[in-house]
Amino acid sequence: MSKPVYKVGDEIRGPVRGITTTRIEWYDSAMLSAATNELRQVGSNIHTDEAFAKSEGFSGVNADGMIMTNWCSEMLVKAFGIHYLERGSLRNKYIKPTNLGVELHVRGRIKEAATGPKGGTLYTLDVWCEDQKGTKLVDGDATVEVV
Repeated sequence: MSKPVYKVGDEIRGPVRGITTTRIEWYDSAMLSAATNELRQVGSNIHTDEAFAKSEGFSGVNADGMIMTNWCSEMLVKAFGIHYLERGSLRNKYIKPTNLGVELHVRGRIKEAATGPKGGTLYTLDVWCEDQKGTKLVDGDATVEVV
C-alpha cells in the first residue's frame, strides 16, 4: 500500500449510515455481552427504552456513543490504513444526542501536517459526526503518523 498524502484543509469522508433500532440494539447488547457474556434484556436505558429515555429528558432513544466512535475509526482506517492502527489516536465528545432515525455523516479534516516522532508525517485532524441537516452531534480529534 502506498503512503497516504494529505494537505492541510483536505477533507476525508467516512460512512453515511442511518441510526436504526436494530443498530442501537446490536451495539447495546454487544457492549454488555462483551463484558458479561450475556445478552442485555431490553429495559431501563436511554438506548433501547423510549419511556426511560424520555424520563431522563431525551426526546426518545438515542444511539450509544460507541457507534459514532467506531464509525470515526473506520473512516481513519480507510484513509490511513495500517498507519492509523499502529500510530493513531482518536478522541470523541458526544455533544448532542444522536436520535433514532438520524442519517449520520462522518467527517474529518486535516488540521496540521508536521514531522512526527518516528520521522514520518504526523497528521492532526478534526473529526466529527453530523446529521443530515449538518448539525454536529459528535466532535473530536485524531492524530496519525504516516511513516
